[in-house]
Amino acid sequence: MQYTSTKPTTYLIDGLNLVRSFLYEFARTEEEVTADFLDFLEEISLCDRYNMHTYEVIFDGSFRPIGPLYRGGVHISFTEGDSADQIICERAEFLAGTGQRVIAVTDDRELQSALKSAGVKSLFCRKFYNSLKLPEK
Repeated sequence: MQYTSTKPTTYLIDGLNLVRSFLYEFARTEEEVTADFLDFLEEISLCDRYNMHTYEVIFDGSFRPIGPLYRGGVHISFTEGDSADQIICERAEFLAGTGQRVIAVTDDRELQSALKSAGVKSLFCRKFYNSLKLPEK
């Protein structure tokens, strides 16, 4: 089953939510899983199959050194005083209101429900991640 869109879409990704959904599986630090995920997403964003999309990764909290904030089609931001859920909701409603395709990536059911009420689709973190395939080299 394909979960990534074939039309240009902005993916709003709850960064900590996604990273933490993989932490226990890999038994590594949050920093290591974050670095690997961002490297993978950058590589995905440069592939012909996915480069029509933009990927906005929003992390809760204040800025942390994680490397470049712009990588290919990936933009990384930190919420500072707000929550990632709040930022994702506002951004999703704004983008949808301007007629752009937007999909939120989060495991937070409350956020998914709020987005659905606003007419915005969402994907669970695992479904999103598992739908991305790098081309064979």
